[in-house]
Parts: sequence; C-alpha cells; structure tokens
Amino acid sequence: MEYGKKELERSLLMTWHWFRKSGVMMPEDGSWGVGERIMLTSGNAAMEHILTSFPAWTPRGEFYVIEQRRADCCMQSAFLFLLLHKLFGRKAPFRATAENLLDFLYFRSGLLNRAENTPLSGLWDWSHIKRSHVIYFDDDSWMLFLALKIAKNFPALDRKYGMRKFALFLADRLLEGAEKYFAGKADPEKDKRELGFYWQGKILLPHWGSLVCMALAEACRATGEEKYLSFAEHYETFLLEKADSFTSSEFGYALMGSSCVWSVSGREKSLKCAKLFAGKILSIMDKKTGCIPSEHYETPSGKHLADTIYTLNWALLGLQNMAETDRACKEAGEKVLSLLLQIQDRTKKDFLYGCWRGMYDMEKKQWGGGDLYEGGANSLYSGWTNAPIAWAAAFELLRSSLMKF
Repeated sequence: MEYGKKELERSLLMTWHWFRKSGVMMPEDGSWGVGERIMLTSGNAAMEHILTSFPAWTPRGEFYVIEQRRADCCMQSAFLFLLLHKLFGRKAPFRATAENLLDFLYFRSGLLNRAENTPLSGLWDWSHIKRSHVIYFDDDSWMLFLALKIAKNFPALDRKYGMRKFALFLADRLLEGAEKYFAGKADPEKDKRELGFYWQGKILLPHWGSLVCMALAEACRATGEEKYLSFAEHYETFLLEKADSFTSSEFGYALMGSSCVWSVSGREKSLKCAKLFAGKILSIMDKKTGCIPSEHYETPSGKHLADTIYTLNWALLGLQNMAETDRACKEAGEKVLSLLLQIQDRTKKDFLYGCWRGMYDMEKKQWGGGDLYEGGANSLYSGWTNAPIAWAAAFELLRSSLMKF
C-alpha cells in the first residue's frame, strides 16, 4: 500500500474513533483512564487464562474490556491525543481528552508515588487492580520518557501536573534500580521487605533494559546530567556482546533504545549498537511485505505472523529514529508502516473499526495466529499497540520521530 498525507490522516482519525467508540475508554472523554485492551472472545484459547489473571473486566458480548487502568497505557494514549492535537487542532477534543487522561493519572488514579525523598519517589504502580506496589522496568521507563516529552512540548501541562519534577524523581530511582539489577546485586525479597517494592522485569532482555536506556537518555536530555547515561554505557556493551542471542522481537527495543541514547550522547558505541540492530531487522524483514517474524515469548511465533504488540510497533519507531541518517532504515520503516496501514481493521463494528489487533497472519491475509494470555490476535491493546503505531503515523506527518519530538 502506497501512502501519503491523506492515508496517514485517515488512519489517525480511524484510531481516534476506536479509542472513543470501542468501549476501551469509558467514559469516552478519558476522565477515568483507558483500559489495557479489548479481548475478543471468538476462538480465543487464552480467554479463561486472561480473565483469571486480570480480574477487572466488563463483558460486552463479542468481547470483553480488560479494565485495569495501567499507568503506561494511559500515558501512551494521552501522548497520542496530544500528537493529534498538534496535527488537527480543534477539529475534535484531542487535547481535552489527553488532559482528562492526565488528570486521571496525576490526580485520581493513585498510581503515582508522590512522597519525596523515599525509595518510591516518582514511581508509578502498574495498575489499579493490585493491592501492593507492582513496579516494572518497562512500564516506568515509558512513564519517565513520555512525561519528559510532554513536559518539553506542552509546558502548560508540565506546570499543571509537575511532570518534569516527578519524572526526575523517577529517573533517579530507575537508574539506581537498573544498575543494581543488571549487575546481579539485587535481592528482590529483601527489597520488598525494606523498600516496599522490587523492580520487576527481565532486564537482560532489551524489552526491559533498552527501554530503561531510552528513558534515562531523555532524562539526560532534559537536565544535561550525564549520570543518566551511565547505565546505557554498560548495557550497550552487553548488547554488542550478546546481540546474536536475542530473538527478532527484541531487535526493535534495542534499536529504539540505542538510537535514543545516541541522539543525546553522540557516542560512537550507541550508534554502532543502533546500526547493528537496524541491520538485524533489515536482514529478517520480508522485503516485499514489511513483515518481521514474531518471536516474542509472550505471543505466538512464526515467520508469517505480524505481531503488533511486541515486534512491528517498536521496530517501526526505531527505524524512524534512524531514517535521517540511513536510507535503508527509512525505506524499511516506510515498508513496515505501509503494512500496518494496509491491515488496520476496517470491520464495521465500533469495537474493531480503526484498531490494530495483536497479530496478523500474512499467509491467510487475515487477523489470526493464535493467542497467549498477554499476546496474540484477540488482544487489542490501547497502549503498546494502537497508540504507538499511531504515533508512527503522526511522526510521519510531523516529519519527526520518537527521539526528535
């Protein structure tokens, strides 16, 4: 599918329709946040596991709204709506909806740990359905990164919520935790007893570690403090040594993280790392379709499966970061975006129209490929899938990228 301004704008307005009309955001003005995802019921072998593991849900006939209000999903969606506001102005309540989501996050959700000078300062809990602190490396990396992006581009929102202030509290905690856990010096049970939480996530995988590098690089950009680049220095050495041990679904995270670090630091190692993982994506991407094989352990795997939760979305954003400096990355990013625009759901049902489901079967040319409880075709994520893919379409129109915005 060839695309231009008209196709990109149409795609973004379709995504806007899905967020507002699907039921994933109730009420649709964002004042009580956005649900993690919509789960389709037909042929979903993981349905019972999902409903048991995530006990906040609303049955809606052909689908369930998986209702946990995750901090990262709300922030990712708010960021999208602010991009739409930049592109479309007052054609729809884009900014008002974004601000409602941020009101929810900062004023109503209770997910932000506001206390200063404590081990929890600035940390965001995973969601409202847990009764103890649940802190993830990947989710809190997004909270740090996007809060600083919003604070820089929308100063009034920074003043209203203290976004930069709380983000920099988080940056210090994230740096401290990442260095300790990466070095193998962490004792999670001791941390839970003494600090009230422990960092969750497999930091030796780029899904977690590279997102930490990306977020801390943004903290360095915001403050000029090079201490925030110290973790990336160690982590990129590790990535260069272990590059051949990662699956295709980790390449996008590694590219996204190292390209963002490079944009701040200018370090040769970061650029080398970015080029290495960009090359790995290009070497396995189907040159005709733009599909990158699905290999993430939380979703079904296969060369013919286009995974929008853990693979294509992040690879696309990483390739966009490199587009100005590498023509092959620019062309590959355009190919992936073209594929995603082509498969965007046009089913004439509000809970589907305008979305990207979690997986597309390239052989059958339809949504499919199976389900696991956190990935697969029948999971339609608000953040992680629909918001970030739409960011890429917006950046194309803005002639920007995740690292430049």
